[in-house]
Amino acid sequence: MASPAQQRRDQRRRLMASWNRAPAAEGGPAEASARPMAAYSPDALPERQRGPATLLPTGIGGLSLAILAILLPTAGAIMVAASEPLLGRTLFATDGRFGRTLAALAACFDQRTAANLQLWLAEAALALAAAVAAIVRLMRRHRQDDYNGRYRAWGWLASLFVVASCAGIVPLGALVGAALADATGIVLGPGGIGWWVVLSAAALGGVTLWAVLPLHERAATAFWSVTALCMWAASGLAAWGWPGRPGAEFAGRSAWVLGAALAAIAMLAAARSVIREVRGQCGRAGSPVAVRGRSATAVAASVADDAESTGGRDAEDVVDRGSADTETVYVDGSEHDNRHLSKAERKRLRKLARMNGTAA
Repeated sequence: MASPAQQRRDQRRRLMASWNRAPAAEGGPAEASARPMAAYSPDALPERQRGPATLLPTGIGGLSLAILAILLPTAGAIMVAASEPLLGRTLFATDGRFGRTLAALAACFDQRTAANLQLWLAEAALALAAAVAAIVRLMRRHRQDDYNGRYRAWGWLASLFVVASCAGIVPLGALVGAALADATGIVLGPGGIGWWVVLSAAALGGVTLWAVLPLHERAATAFWSVTALCMWAASGLAAWGWPGRPGAEFAGRSAWVLGAALAAIAMLAAARSVIREVRGQCGRAGSPVAVRGRSATAVAASVADDAESTGGRDAEDVVDRGSADTETVYVDGSEHDNRHLSKAERKRLRKLARMNGTAA
């Protein structure tokens, strides 16, 4: 007897076959080469999620404002912190009436202290990235052709962002490197920090590919994700190749902070892409591909409900019946527009055709 998971996978395969049947038969060469839209259940809409999915930016203007709100404070804090190493003098004078206030303000930007503004901004960006990745997982799990469970990649990605946020305060890199160096007898880098760099790069790179590649619009997400991974790789190489040097430590910490901000932007871009997939907006407005994608999503959702109501025994018959109903179009020569016929109208027209044939 087939397991429930196998039955759901078989049902999703039938839904995808019925969904792609009509576009493949009707479309021309240009439409056949276009990438098909993804089929989502109505429960994938941002308005039906428990998280604040409706607050995520979906337009170019909103996403641009979110990017500026993340990058400007982070870059400004890094530039203020870099003023002393680059210029050779402190940015805030500590003499005068407000000397103690200015000294405390300078300590907020000093990366040599345990708590500073750059670290707080990085922690906030990683928390935002983890939250957005979790929201994307809630929407992607309603994709009806995802019978391999690829939506779980976003849950793993959110978990890795939480681990990265913890590593910014707790020395997890030194702990993991020392443990693996003691267990294997192989010391990579100073104190075994190379183990942490290799494991982090493999985990983040693999899970990011697993999550980003199935997206319909993945160019922006891939760009910001690769940039964030490059920043984190530069931070790890600085700690591995030039340990103890003040300039290398400052550059490594700044690259890690900037990478956290870029990771949050990558998740916002991914959320925008997924929301556009759910709403059927990935194609050009009014194009046949976009229209068929929107209608296919609605048809697949209704077919899934019918299949569940019948207990899954005649799911294939329900799919074929749903696809046949959507393909029937009545065309009148005296009119220039097309309209879909109801079941009663089709039955009446067939009856009239038989009567006309008998009279002839």
